[in-house]
Amino acid sequence: MNFVKGMIIGTMATAGAVMIYQETKGKSNKMMMKKGKQFAKKLGIL
Repeated sequence: MNFVKGMIIGTMATAGAVMIYQETKGKSNKMMMKKGKQFAKKLGIL
């Protein structure tokens, strides 16, 4: 069960990172880091 849970969380994190990258393409790196931290907090990782 832990493996399945880890796979789901990993997939969500990867998909979120890709979405954030697509949204911030062409914007500053600082903005991308801010969005990444907000997403991680929303998932409960940080």
